[in-house]
Amino acid sequence: MIERIETLQQRWENYRPTKTQAIWLAVGCFAATLILGFGPGGWVTGGKAKQQVAEAAANARYELAAAVCADRFMQAENARARLAKLNGAGWYDRGELLAKEGWATMPDRKEPNTAVAGMCASLLADKKT
Repeated sequence: MIERIETLQQRWENYRPTKTQAIWLAVGCFAATLILGFGPGGWVTGGKAKQQVAEAAANARYELAAAVCADRFMQAENARARLAKLNGAGWYDRGELLAKEGWATMPDRKEPNTAVAGMCASLLADKKT
């Protein structure tokens, strides 16, 4: 008696799933696609995408305003003395100091933006006196 051992390829070719098995296989593939897509795949919902776009736009505006703030600060009279005073202040006080002096107030606004003041202080901290 010779027993015939089927190879993996032969078993694969001979396999015929039932309807129930085929449905569960489809459900499993669907669930795996969603889990992998929304997890490591980076998919997001429409609402999350809109939120990310709004945050990116706000951050871009703040970065531009901070660059304008730093440029205006460096172009003003006594920029070196003011920069030395700013660098002499603690890192946590620099943004507030810029806001009080009006450097973080954009021309079309009445109040300074604290986020812009902090970013401007970071940009000015890199400058040499």
